[in-house]
Amino acid sequence: MATRTPKKYLIEDQVIVDEIYPLVDATMGKRTSNLKSCIERFVHKRHDSLYDYAPVDRIYFKKADVDDFFKSIDVNEKEVTAVLPNLYYWNASELQACKDEFSLTCLMTIRWLLKNKPNEKNLIELTTIYLAFSGKFYASCHYNLWRHYTPMREVMDYVVNYMLSQKFDLVKTKSLWGAIKNLSLTWLDKYKDELAGDITDERIAYLIHQLHNRILAFLTNIANNYYEAYEDKRYINAESDNYGQDNYRVANNNSTVAAAITEKTMIYFANTQINISICYSVSGSGVDPYDVKAIFETILNDNKKLDDLRFIINILITDFCNRYPDVKDITGPKFIAHSISMKPNTKDKNIIELKNIILGWLNTSDRYKSIKTQATKNNYFKAILSYIALIVNMANKDK
Repeated sequence: MATRTPKKYLIEDQVIVDEIYPLVDATMGKRTSNLKSCIERFVHKRHDSLYDYAPVDRIYFKKADVDDFFKSIDVNEKEVTAVLPNLYYWNASELQACKDEFSLTCLMTIRWLLKNKPNEKNLIELTTIYLAFSGKFYASCHYNLWRHYTPMREVMDYVVNYMLSQKFDLVKTKSLWGAIKNLSLTWLDKYKDELAGDITDERIAYLIHQLHNRILAFLTNIANNYYEAYEDKRYINAESDNYGQDNYRVANNNSTVAAAITEKTMIYFANTQINISICYSVSGSGVDPYDVKAIFETILNDNKKLDDLRFIINILITDFCNRYPDVKDITGPKFIAHSISMKPNTKDKNIIELKNIILGWLNTSDRYKSIKTQATKNNYFKAILSYIALIVNMANKDK
């Protein structure tokens, strides 16, 4: 390790890139699958909290999680620790994430993936979300806002149902995972070229601050509403059968279950190719299976369409659970049958929006736009819904 003179660092210092990144570079070529498995273990252990519809739990990132990460990429954490005192800001007051072995090494892992595996988009994004949920980011921000106790579920229920507008990612995505994912990937899209380039320690610290600040701002907006509701004693009693807003009650619903199933399905979509065999199986009279495949491939390459896909999956699950409250297993034929029914006279604004989204997807197909018969157009519509319903089935079957 190069010897550096104390207190004479310049803004161009690149200790992180020069001394931590090579540790990652030396091993990652054979460790990408191990990294993915590590992240999946973290997500599995924290599943209910990560896919909650509100930030109630702290979601601790423990030493065992840090150890699992370093083991998965085959980097010795002590070697990273030895580098840290060489950072020009080491003895200054600085955000802990900028001085943290895990945070810096995970960031360098994202850098390595951007530089060496740019086509591994899913793993790059997954690692970024993983970093956002780690101890010096999400858990730290959550602790700063709810320092002495975690939020009360009844109050948070009121906040989510009555105080947050549709502009909040938490409301749009219907899960904490979805909201933090959107936030993290917006950050990644803005800074990925810089992170993969000739970046200094100062700029790395700046990028860390940017991610931390975005998470803190997201949680602060919710916390401000939470404390207002808490002071006014506004809450939701899920055991009450009075669902009116004036009494601050709503029915116990399937939001958490629907959000978890939705995100599990989205992960399945992201990690598997569009299956032409399923496209054939869902294609009725007049439907070209390769058209169906092309439509879904277009969806998976467009973040806006992915958000729409998440919305559709969530609506299908929620609608099914509301219709069949005693049916917990959505992996059976009844879910598919209910999902593909046309519901022509519905006044449900979510179902109407679902139909509009799918029609928008279909209108990207020249073949669909040239169809004259309504029956064939309906078959195309059912093919899209059927494919989604089947993937929900497959993604959520116990293995």
